[in-house]
Amino acid sequence: MAKVRTPVELIELYWNRVWNNREVELIREICADPIIRHDIQSTVALSHEEQIARVRESATAMEPYFTHEVLLGDDTHVCSVWNMYTRAGGERRELSGIEVFRAENGRFTNCWNSTYTKGFWGRVGDAPRVLPPPELLYDVKQISYEWLQKVFAKAGVKVPHIAMADVAPIGHGNVSTTVRVRPGYNAAAGDAPRTVICKFDTKVPECIEYAVQGQSYRREVESYRLLGTEPPLNVPRVYHSELDEAGRTLNLVLEDVPGAVPGDQIAGCSIDQAKAVVHELAGLHARFWQSPALDGLSWLMRRKDDPARSASMFAQGAAIYRERFTGRLSEQAFKVIEQVIPLMEGWAATEPTVRTLIHGDPRVDNVLFDMSNPDAPRAYLIDWQVTSQGDPQHDLAYFLTGSLLPEERKACERDLIAAHAATIRKVDPSYTLERALEAYRLNIIAGLQATVAAALPIPSTPHTDKLLMTLAERNCAAVLDWGGVEAIARAISVPA
Repeated sequence: MAKVRTPVELIELYWNRVWNNREVELIREICADPIIRHDIQSTVALSHEEQIARVRESATAMEPYFTHEVLLGDDTHVCSVWNMYTRAGGERRELSGIEVFRAENGRFTNCWNSTYTKGFWGRVGDAPRVLPPPELLYDVKQISYEWLQKVFAKAGVKVPHIAMADVAPIGHGNVSTTVRVRPGYNAAAGDAPRTVICKFDTKVPECIEYAVQGQSYRREVESYRLLGTEPPLNVPRVYHSELDEAGRTLNLVLEDVPGAVPGDQIAGCSIDQAKAVVHELAGLHARFWQSPALDGLSWLMRRKDDPARSASMFAQGAAIYRERFTGRLSEQAFKVIEQVIPLMEGWAATEPTVRTLIHGDPRVDNVLFDMSNPDAPRAYLIDWQVTSQGDPQHDLAYFLTGSLLPEERKACERDLIAAHAATIRKVDPSYTLERALEAYRLNIIAGLQATVAAALPIPSTPHTDKLLMTLAERNCAAVLDWGGVEAIARAISVPA
């Protein structure tokens, strides 16, 4: 009677003769027909013919050579912790993995496969790996633990080996796709980042075309570079940024501020949170106050560069508002929007009397709030896709008129404008509160301009409709409170 092969004897034949020497017909002797292959959330039954075809195809293409790093077996099962390298022409490839086989009557009946990993299993004393730069990814679904390891290596951030990366979506992704990634380290994390934020280009066709035409992704990458490693305000650290030549594909990896929560544009923010945001904006504006270096930054937006386009987009957006929101938006808000239409081109063409670097889009949902001390929250500004050279009151008016409920705005906005002006006076003593208040009044439609124009690229959904209507009601209430239509009409010599 022939001796029945043990599981360990079978695995030696499987690696050395079937795979390493390509004796594929031996499968008929050592494997059941069919063998059940178990992968993550998947099983498949492979007949002898299917097994032979699979091995022949892979072995011919790669000429793999398998070795055991660890081999352990009993009477029923065998486990191989293996390394493999390719011998075929071209670049050598190295893989590693773990496979467990079950045997009955001298044949393999089942096989469990771990995920294959690039590279060999590490050994004590191995030199640290020199990783190549992270490749440009085209979808957040491509984010892997290997890619994240390359990101940290390029950024000079020492982290343990990353064994997995859990990816979870955050936000609504109108202009970008944003996810939170939690690396799984093979050792205690220590000071290594526990989570990071990855921001990629959007998958909404209308929005990506809008972003490309407006150079939004390029502007965000350049803005973080300009702010540098010691920014004048709270911003997340940038671990990695890459943009393709066409400006369509964005890879941005940012610090996930511990304990911070994203602002909710529909709910709005509190007065204390508004104070925190204005404090950060003041630091930004003071750092770049009247800086001649801004003139050399071609990627910065300037409101006066294309006033006709600003007017056209506002008018088109206003028409969409009428079509989409009649009966849902107040007639008072519609009246303000219609009054602003003939003023928009002249207002956009106005040269600011002072200039600095402005965020350009400081809505509350472009802010992370560290609420570890609820009485003194800290604000981190994100989403630098509309960074501009302009009047600092553009940022204040934009933020306060859209991010606070009208009654709360009226209760704090003059105090916040005064606090901001006091910071600017440290670098320019001539910047009085009176100048700041008048500039704020003349920029009171900044938020409304962005709100109405946003109706063009943003598709209609229950969420986006509620967002656009909420913003419009708040923006228009502020324009009325400050007599904005009349003040701007006087400033540009247009009848109100």
